[in-house]
Amino acid sequence: MQYGVFVEVDNSGEDRDDRIAGLREQLAPAMKQTAGFQSGVFASNDATGTGIMLIVYDTEASATTVAGRMVVGAQPRPGVTIKRVEVIEVIASV
Repeated sequence: MQYGVFVEVDNSGEDRDDRIAGLREQLAPAMKQTAGFQSGVFASNDATGTGIMLIVYDTEASATTVAGRMVVGAQPRPGVTIKRVEVIEVIASV
């Protein structure tokens, strides 16, 4: 069974171009290097200032390890605040 790390952020304080560059050039490549990585999705809604990340791992232990590095309230980049972190079971993917 696969497990995901679901993260929701408030990214309303970050410039859109900086956000896209940060996701594509820093965060996505870093997540891809984590143990057990299977796939990932990074999305943003400019209108609401919300971003989400769902990274899928091969085991619950791998997902839990990565989730443990993310703290609600932390600011991983200027203008970005982590609002929610959950480890979730992947039921299906296409």
